[in-house]
This record gives sequence, structure tokens and C-alpha cells, in this order.
Amino acid sequence: MERLRRFYPDPVLLFAVILLSLIGFLAILSVRVMPDLLYSLEIQHFRKPLFFLISLLLGLFLMSFVSYALDYKKLNNQRMVYFLVSLSLFFLLLVLLKKLLLGKSVERWLIGTSIQPSEFSKVIIVVFIAYYVARKGAIDRLRFFGWAVLIVVVHSVLLFLQPDKGMALFILLLAWGVMWIGGTSPKIYMPVGALFTFFGAFMLYFGGDYVHKRFSVWQNPTEDSFGAGYQVIQSLLAFMNGGLLGQGYGKGFQKLGPLTQADTDYVLAVIGEELGLPGLIFVFLLYGIVIKRLISIASEVADTFGKLLVYGFMLNITISVVVNVMMTVNLIPPKGTPLPFISYGVSNMLANLFALGLVGAVYKRQLQYRLL
Repeated sequence: MERLRRFYPDPVLLFAVILLSLIGFLAILSVRVMPDLLYSLEIQHFRKPLFFLISLLLGLFLMSFVSYALDYKKLNNQRMVYFLVSLSLFFLLLVLLKKLLLGKSVERWLIGTSIQPSEFSKVIIVVFIAYYVARKGAIDRLRFFGWAVLIVVVHSVLLFLQPDKGMALFILLLAWGVMWIGGTSPKIYMPVGALFTFFGAFMLYFGGDYVHKRFSVWQNPTEDSFGAGYQVIQSLLAFMNGGLLGQGYGKGFQKLGPLTQADTDYVLAVIGEELGLPGLIFVFLLYGIVIKRLISIASEVADTFGKLLVYGFMLNITISVVVNVMMTVNLIPPKGTPLPFISYGVSNMLANLFALGLVGAVYKRQLQYRLL
């Protein structure tokens, strides 16, 4: 444990994250390499597993560096916070500009399909709301939070225009969650929650036929079994095929073609089909450890800003896991939310590990206070 502590202040959290990432790597390897192992294995089949591994190693290095080299309190500064917010808005605007220049109907990435600014925007929103609540949490007048609400809504609008309606709603929920957990007055979080709910409903209502179709298919996937309902049906079939004990690692069928997003949004279905209930329980146990450690760290921190950073990143991971699981088993309409540390996604991996680096920086400071 002491060797792990040299790399990251909380070895239990680090160990759980590494195990989740290794499960993700093995799942992606199963999807991309195992089907062709006995036939026509080519170097291109290793591209996604290799990129996943590189992003994991880079992310772990970033996580360790940030936790030990960064003084998180330097983020609790108006200039720094608004610089980060400006950076976030700038890159979201760049995505929209790319969409317009290329004449695409959908664009969410800056470079290929690897760099997705919205993943880093989630981290920045947590920092921004934590800063704002730490400064004005005791104030019960809504007008003092107007600027914070506006910044969040602008982020949500830019995401809606990409269009990434799911992420637009995610940002609203995440920001409200940090406000609520930060102990703001009901005179603040209740009207803000009502405003965000109204705005989210407005986006869904005017989201076009695509959004309406997703809601329709959610209620009855077989209505469009070869279109919008296809992935959900294949995901449910994967869990059915897996049964109680699973088909065995690398022996899943749905990943061979029917489940086209097997290494991203629906990677949990691959785990369920191949590793069965024991595999799923192990994954959920690891997430439980991650969330429990984040809550424990946050509860120990006396500094309001640091406490809200940790709680905010805990909410980010928790919401992502809950949404992904519910989407995979068709409890909510399909929404492209990666499973943290397991789904393929360079930006998601780097953003989550950077966030845990900030958690480490907060925890390191708390450990230093204990020794004084």
C-alpha cells in the first residue's frame, strides 16, 4: 500500500480505478481482437485496445502528477476559474465552428473522434460551481447566483447545438447536484432546479424527430427493431445470452456484429454476456468502492471548495454509471454516456483521471493537516 501511496494519496481508490480500467481493456480486447484471433488478425484490430491503454497510462500519470504537484487551492481563484470557463466555452464554440465549416449535422469532436471537449467541460463546471458555492453558499438571494446559472445554461445550449442533448442535460443535472450537496439555501437550489428542469424539458421538446423517436423506441424497442431500437434490443439479448454465469471471456456473440457499440456505450452488455452475474457484481462492487472512497474523502475535508470538488467528481462518476446502466437495460431512453474507466473514449478517460488527480490533491492536503 505504501508503494501505491507514493503514486497516489489514496491507494484503495487508485487500485479500484486500475481494476476497472483493466476490465475495460480486456472487454475492448475481446470486442476488437478475439473475434479475429483465429482468422485474419491485422494490426488495425489492436488500434482501439492500444489507444485505450495509452490513454489509461497517460491519465494515470496525469492523475499522479496533479495530485502531488498541484495546489488545488489555486483553482479557488476568480481569475483562474473564469479562465477555465472561457477555455471550456471556446472549445465548445470551436466544435460548432467545425460543424458549420464541414456542413455536418452532428459534430462533437475536435480531432477525429478522440478529443471531445464536453468531457473536460464537466470537470470545469464542477470547479466553477464549487468555487461559486464556496464563496456565496450562505447567501439566500437568487440574484447572487444568476451569473453561475447563466454560465451553466450557456454550456448546455452549446452542447444542445452540437447536438449532444444528453450531455446538455447531464451538465444541468451535475451543476444542480453540486449546488444542492454544497448546502445552498432552498431559496437557491429549488428555483434553480425548477429552471434547469424547465430548460431541459424545453430542449427535449424542441429536440426534433430524433429525440421523439428515442422516447418512442424506449417505450417499445420492437417498434423500430432495425433502426433506433436496434442497439437496445441487442444489448438485452446479450444479457439474456450471458445468463447467470456468462458464456466465458471472448465467447460472446452479440459483439460480433449485432451490438455495434460494444466497446463504447454498451460495453456493460459485453461484460454481462461473457462474465455473467459474477462479472457484473464485481464491476458494481468496484464502482461502489470508488464512490464510497470519494464520499469518505469529501466528508473529511474541512475546506468547502475542496469538499465540493470531491463531491462534484463523485456525482459525475455516479451519474455516469447510473445513466449508462439504465440505458443498457432500457430503463431510460438511449443516451451516449460512457461507462467511466471501462468504455472506450480517450477524452472520457483523461478527464475522469484528471478529476481524480484533483481529488488526490485535496486528500493530500488533508493528510498533511492531520500530521500538524
